[in-house]
Amino acid sequence: MTQRRKTDGRRRRLASSERLRRFRAALSGRRRPLILSHNNPDPDALASCWGIKLLVEMEEDVEATVCYSGLLGRAENRAMIRALDLHLHRLEEIDPTHFDSLVLVDCQPGAGNVTAPVGIAPLVVIDHHPRSKGLKGIPFVDVRATFGSCIALIYEYLAEAGLQFDCATSTAFYYAIRSDTQELGREAGASDRRLFRKLTSKVDWRLLHRIVHAPAPRSYYVTFKVALENARLYRDALFADAGELPIPDAAAEIADWLLRLDEVNWALACGTYRGKLHFSLRSLILGAHCGALSQQIVAGWGSAGGHGLMAGGQVRFSEPSYDRAEALAELERRFVRTMGYEEIPPIADPFAVIPGELSRKRTGR
Repeated sequence: MTQRRKTDGRRRRLASSERLRRFRAALSGRRRPLILSHNNPDPDALASCWGIKLLVEMEEDVEATVCYSGLLGRAENRAMIRALDLHLHRLEEIDPTHFDSLVLVDCQPGAGNVTAPVGIAPLVVIDHHPRSKGLKGIPFVDVRATFGSCIALIYEYLAEAGLQFDCATSTAFYYAIRSDTQELGREAGASDRRLFRKLTSKVDWRLLHRIVHAPAPRSYYVTFKVALENARLYRDALFADAGELPIPDAAAEIADWLLRLDEVNWALACGTYRGKLHFSLRSLILGAHCGALSQQIVAGWGSAGGHGLMAGGQVRFSEPSYDRAEALAELERRFVRTMGYEEIPPIADPFAVIPGELSRKRTGR
């Protein structure tokens, strides 16, 4: 090992120690913290909340509560919660006055994807998304977009605190990294890779199999069928309406799946759920800036955000009798305009089989 690598490692340890000290100082004297992630939490958010709960409850007489807003719709999410025996509470069912502090995990105030309780300001924000504008005045903020998963960031605190984990927790952390980075293939940083390798020897593989291959309802397949039927291809950009979504984050799963079509470099999947139009944007092109592009797509119309290769957003309809077809047409127009493909005629059935042709070459990555 070179002297530079030794020095870099020492600096990382010192930085981790200082962050843990400041984290604890921000919550000093707080005995009933409320831990909250973004709406409709995914495996990374769930694992991250669990990690923070373990960390804060190292202090004597501290009892933390993890809550969520939205749905825990994915079968994998529910299987993961059962594996951890994680007791979650719906935000709408808690009394905010019962808690003396708020910790936001895998999200940031003002980002449009978190519903914070009224009357309790966050003391701590830990996230791996690009920095938002709503962080001013918060005592402790650790936002590092160099991490592909939030749990890899939080693990630095857990390791510095000397916490040991059982197989179920290690499996949940492993799955969180795997799902958020698509097995280290999407926006994984050095810390994600180190932790992924470290946890491999501690995974309960049977438990992981039950989580990854959790039974899915019939509505799951119907949504994919509708998306395939409604898809349109603009050069290398695919737009797909999945209809009425069984869960809000179904659009993200569909966008990930559609991105595998061999001539596609961009995929936007969308659908409606309880008066909102949800969409997810994905790309294979490094430096794609999906977060910024998604905000551009719904500028003045909705909210959005995300990373370089993945993003999402939503549009809330104020009128209960909104015209769904008109809203979807507007989203498609904005998507095509943002991509610069306004003059490109769409292929209405991009999944039609062409005799004698196995695939089409992608335009780039």
